[in-house]
Amino acid sequence: MMLGKFNSEKKFIDQIKKSKYVIIYGAGMVGELIYNRILRYGLDKKVIGFAVTQKQENKEEKEVACLQDAFPCRVCKVPISEIRDLGKYKKDAVVIIATLPDLHKEIGQSLSNLDFQNVVFISSGLYQNICQNYISDFKKQHIFSFEENAKMKILFMASDNSHVSGAFRCMAELCGLLRERGVAAAVILPHYGSGAGLLTQKKIPYTYIESKDWGYELEKAHNLLEKLKFFIALQQNHKAKRELIQLIRTYSVSLVHCNTTYTYIGAKAAKACGVPYVWHLRENMENQGYRIFAKKKAMRLLQGSAQVIAVSQYIKSLRLFKGWEAIQVVYDAVEKDGASVGSREIFESKTIRMVIVGAITPFKGQKELIKACGILLKRNMTNFCLQIVGKGERSFLEELQKEIERYHLEEKVVFTGTSSNVYELYEKSDIAFTCGAKEAYGRVTIEALLSGCFVIGIRAGATPELIQEGKTGLLYEAGNPEELAEKIIQAAESPELSRRIAKAGQEYANRTYLKENNVREIMDIYEKVLERKRSS
Repeated sequence: MMLGKFNSEKKFIDQIKKSKYVIIYGAGMVGELIYNRILRYGLDKKVIGFAVTQKQENKEEKEVACLQDAFPCRVCKVPISEIRDLGKYKKDAVVIIATLPDLHKEIGQSLSNLDFQNVVFISSGLYQNICQNYISDFKKQHIFSFEENAKMKILFMASDNSHVSGAFRCMAELCGLLRERGVAAAVILPHYGSGAGLLTQKKIPYTYIESKDWGYELEKAHNLLEKLKFFIALQQNHKAKRELIQLIRTYSVSLVHCNTTYTYIGAKAAKACGVPYVWHLRENMENQGYRIFAKKKAMRLLQGSAQVIAVSQYIKSLRLFKGWEAIQVVYDAVEKDGASVGSREIFESKTIRMVIVGAITPFKGQKELIKACGILLKRNMTNFCLQIVGKGERSFLEELQKEIERYHLEEKVVFTGTSSNVYELYEKSDIAFTCGAKEAYGRVTIEALLSGCFVIGIRAGATPELIQEGKTGLLYEAGNPEELAEKIIQAAESPELSRRIAKAGQEYANRTYLKENNVREIMDIYEKVLERKRSS
């Protein structure tokens, strides 16, 4: 019997109480949240474990590692099993489908075929209600505070809450570096997510103030009804603004740091308190399918910043910010602890191992890379394999799979999902790619350089700022898979030269993208901003 969907946590937990056993189908962020709430009600002994459709080689270890990275000490003792191996519980256990809604129908059918009797779907409404209850409990149980006697108190406004988000990871690293230098740094999270676990690991204080960012989907730009709905949703931020104003005043916050272009409510609260705010532009919003809602008002708020920071010259040059000479470019630090320059050799195996890491979307260029691989086969280059690492929408994954079949690359190209340790992947690869034409910065590019890979990037976005053609890597023209294939062949046919270029890239990255450089530039900005405030 399919128990269906609940819209409130209370009814959901009542069902758990009636059940003899619980299986959580889905070992990701939603699954962890469900386990956390079951734990909250003292029902964790009912949980048999997490279930997945199929475990690939080392899949269980990777899933557990990923969960432990995001949510330390909560799920490390909960096993992950293939659902078909849990058949003996099909009558006595309730199976909670803790995945994205677009997978519910398929998983529900699969469970029905396996004859599982009791299935509960985590609907969007139930998920939101559970998140709100989790945040409410968190705020009751955790006292938010800044370190005493700090020379500055910096309040960071996050626009997301994900431990795999480059912007979030850079913010967390910056907070840690500031705290090492006697600056108190704390974070405001806009919603539930896995990034909180990263902050916990780094001992960075944080709390939740639920808010909505001003990123409006481009595809809805001409839909007046959708615009009205979005406007109404933004009105809920008035409550967040009031809560932030109280927090800023209570803790005598020195400065508010808006971590991305998307988040704005911290700037409004800071302005109301007469506290300076800086704004970190980390992304090309239109490349991600969004634009700022109510652009004129937004630009006035952005221009009221005490300092605007861009992660690259490319971001500074965007049409949205044309003429803003006051924008300061500060490259993010991307350091690999314990990196050893020249610690490995590439192109030693008969098979050339290639990898591309990042969100799997039309903006990241995976399709262009697959076409280039097809060209390699046509030119009788067969000694290669490509790993595509990341996650994406099912429709686009299916589109890429069709391209793979079209070029007969089934034995050459594999999707490996997300990874909790990208350096491990890079260190097993010879060539790494950055194929997104509008990369705001390119953390994955720096990570690949640091790992000693030969890096081939696109001559667009911020990538040319990170790769020196022929010196630290190679570049190709956007929309030209033939040239990309040529660059791969060039790297493969001159292994000694490629090794020298890769080592030069590794040395350059180790020398340039240092924590010390990044935190010094940010600290200088803070000090100048606060000095101007004192002078005025």
